[in-house]
Amino acid sequence: MSELLAEAHRFLDWAREQGADLDGTDESVWFVQGVLGSMAKDTDEEPSLRAVKSLAYSVYLAELLADTCHGVRCVIDGQGMDLRAVLAVGENGTMQFTLSWVQSCIDDPQVDNIGFKFAGALRDFGEEERASEMYAQCEMYSEFSDL
Repeated sequence: MSELLAEAHRFLDWAREQGADLDGTDESVWFVQGVLGSMAKDTDEEPSLRAVKSLAYSVYLAELLADTCHGVRCVIDGQGMDLRAVLAVGENGTMQFTLSWVQSCIDDPQVDNIGFKFAGALRDFGEEERASEMYAQCEMYSEFSDL
């Protein structure tokens, strides 16, 4: 498990060094949405790199929720390098499966909008004001993108 987390953090550190907008704000979710949309189009990408990127961005989203929502923690389910799930888990038992979000978005970024899923997670974790702001951004984003 710690191997997976370390690999995710190595990739995220590298991505930040390359200029990735992963600053721990709600708005950084749009950067992740863009990367996943690019991954959906670039099907020739090395499978191992795709796996690392999927892991890294799902960990980033789960940790963002854990760092900014009261009572939420990031959980990685797996052994060694065998990943099963990445989740944000609230103290009330609410679970958001961020790895599933990432994989679904890569499969079809027009249907599976990370911003919308993130807004729903904020709402589920009691962050109503942030959720409303994120839903408004989703609406604006959809007007100016292919989504």
